[in-house]
Amino acid sequence: MRQAPEAPQPIYTTKTPETARASAHAPRWRWRRDVGFLVGVLALITLTVFVFSNAGGSNGQANVSPTATAATTSATATRTTAPSNAAVKVIAANTQNFPLATQNPGVMQPSVDQQGNIWFGEMFANALARLDPRTGAVSSWTPPHGQNNIMATAVDQQGNIWFAEQAANYIGRFDPTTQQFITYPLAEVNGHTAAPQDLKFDAAGNLWFTEVNAGKIGKLNPQTGAITTWPVPAPAGSQPLPFCLAVTSSGQVWYGYLSGGAVGRLDPTTGATQLYQLTSNQSEVYAMNLGQQGVVWFSELQGGNLGRIDTTTNTVTEIPVPTAAGPSDGLYGIRVASNGDVWFTAAGANALARYTPATHAFTFYQLSVPNSVPFGLAFDDTGKLWFTATVNPNYVGVLTLP
Repeated sequence: MRQAPEAPQPIYTTKTPETARASAHAPRWRWRRDVGFLVGVLALITLTVFVFSNAGGSNGQANVSPTATAATTSATATRTTAPSNAAVKVIAANTQNFPLATQNPGVMQPSVDQQGNIWFGEMFANALARLDPRTGAVSSWTPPHGQNNIMATAVDQQGNIWFAEQAANYIGRFDPTTQQFITYPLAEVNGHTAAPQDLKFDAAGNLWFTEVNAGKIGKLNPQTGAITTWPVPAPAGSQPLPFCLAVTSSGQVWYGYLSGGAVGRLDPTTGATQLYQLTSNQSEVYAMNLGQQGVVWFSELQGGNLGRIDTTTNTVTEIPVPTAAGPSDGLYGIRVASNGDVWFTAAGANALARYTPATHAFTFYQLSVPNSVPFGLAFDDTGKLWFTATVNPNYVGVLTLP
């Protein structure tokens, strides 16, 4: 049952760094996910459509971009085929599902705090939500000036919850203890929101994010509130829509484009970028996660591939996903387990999928709820895999392995 937040009531604060301010009319950027194709047993894939509409204005913080001249080079990814003796298994998933009080709140990418609580945005309910897995209770808070567009979430070492509010055009921080919100406004681009999307912390505690509409990668220093951005180039024949990212231990930032079939690497020190064109320019890179030995893994929404980036050699490889469990489209969230296994959501197959790099084996854990459209993934400290499911009614689940 959804519970009202405990006292005190949320406190809203707008944090502005010591840089130039920009004030402009902020139109609303809405992301509508339309359930799309019919395949066989009505497997579903979620398509992403960006729609602009008008909304009220607010003051925003102007970003400061590096002054260094950025150089761009390009390379091409390779596509590999798993060995013919690689195992492909399809088994029934053993999950515990947690229903939500609101039937279709629009659950987004989850994260797990140090107490094991699951945090996620509820896009349609205009809320930041917390699931206590010990009791099943869900609490929610309305973000300041929220416009139904909380996207990614992330938890820092102090237990604060960070989130991207795409339509309201800010990065937000929520302290669960004091229930205080702090917002970090972003600069607009051509009268529209910058559309922040993905969030990742680096080893120094800086928060990196993508600005889809602005075509930039951003860094927020939580200690000072200072925001720095780097523009990224457009893939051939497309717009620069950086959607997801991962940060290596050396500070290199890898990111994926939502259109144009490419991934990129940003060197924040010089501002230089390198683009890697994937085997299809129709590929949509949806999520990224840093794995072992500096390897970055990514999912492709269309095209049926997993992506692997060796950051020591800067080589990109695409691995076809088998269709034994169903269509290989609709790959959304991706996470790497502590043992190196790569987990991803496979909406077309209605499954949580595991890829074992050492053996090239795929295992599909098909969900009991038909057409769940599994979306986001997160591991807790005990190694349990949590996921959000965008079927109506939405639910949050946890997978138990045999």
